[in-house]
Amino acid sequence: MVGMRDVANAAGVSLSTVSLVVNGSGYVSDAMREKVLKTISDMGYEPRKHVRSAARCGMVGVIVPTLRHPFFASLISEIAKQLAVIDEIPLILGTNEYAGADGICADMLRHRKLDGIIVCSHTSGTAAELSTINAPIVAFDRYLHPSIPVVNSDHMQGAHLVAELLVGTGVQRVIEMGGPRSQFHDIPIDEEGNDTSFPTTHYHRTLEEELAKNGVRVEYMQVSDVSDMSLFRKVAAAAFEKQEKVDAIVAPDMAAAYSVQQALLRGIEIPKQLQVVAYDGTIVTDMAGMRITAVRQNVGAIARGLVTTLNQEIERGGKLRDRKVEHKLVPVRLVTGDTTR
Repeated sequence: MVGMRDVANAAGVSLSTVSLVVNGSGYVSDAMREKVLKTISDMGYEPRKHVRSAARCGMVGVIVPTLRHPFFASLISEIAKQLAVIDEIPLILGTNEYAGADGICADMLRHRKLDGIIVCSHTSGTAAELSTINAPIVAFDRYLHPSIPVVNSDHMQGAHLVAELLVGTGVQRVIEMGGPRSQFHDIPIDEEGNDTSFPTTHYHRTLEEELAKNGVRVEYMQVSDVSDMSLFRKVAAAAFEKQEKVDAIVAPDMAAAYSVQQALLRGIEIPKQLQVVAYDGTIVTDMAGMRITAVRQNVGAIARGLVTTLNQEIERGGKLRDRKVEHKLVPVRLVTGDTTR
């Protein structure tokens, strides 16, 4: 059976271009439109419009913290591919680049100008803005409401992988880098010890607890704004100004890459004198001059989980206030590079 991806490959265009032509929305040049239509005709592709309810408009809001961060850029790309499969077009907004993105998408959803929203943002007003809407919403790495499905990586698994690796090499002092510590304790969400709405918090907590249990000292260094790429470089440089010897650095991809660069500039041998572990595992981990050991999040599986779940919510007609949904965990894996022993 011919699918939209087959048409895109044959025509030499993107999935989103084929989707725009099929759905008759958005701008596509006349020449490009004719090329896609001819390919559709030649291949006998039949758009699955009959699957879509008449109430569906064919557009999904995707809210991310920023469009600049490599991880979110990768995730957006995968989400767009998955949305094309269900004949939906993404409206992508970064909360850092577009103030009030949460409210804009919420209003569009209320007025049925969106079929649903995939929420990947971490702004403080998101939960209050979206939890009152009885419409299809799925969250990534964020608990918004008991009835809103969540998809996220198994961050606790990632923490155990890093801790096991470092403890096994006998490290004594670790510098851990990450986003604003203030987001670690924002709102209570249940009675089982989950006192934050950010699943990534449990990664940091678990890592710190596992290392401390094995006698390893951990210092947390904060990247106050993950949308400002220059701050990753500054935090990495600051780590090397510490008086005490550091055995390992655990950091997001950007900070890990800058840490490798800083170490090489100072003549510090990696991994003999310093080990570096990245978290996310994007292409950035291969661009620091050495291949960085990383916990890799499976962005393809995350995107499939988000879009599949959202499509189920759309067909169901939105969220049900009297239900409590479980979140989906996507396994991570440790990819060994040249920066650990």
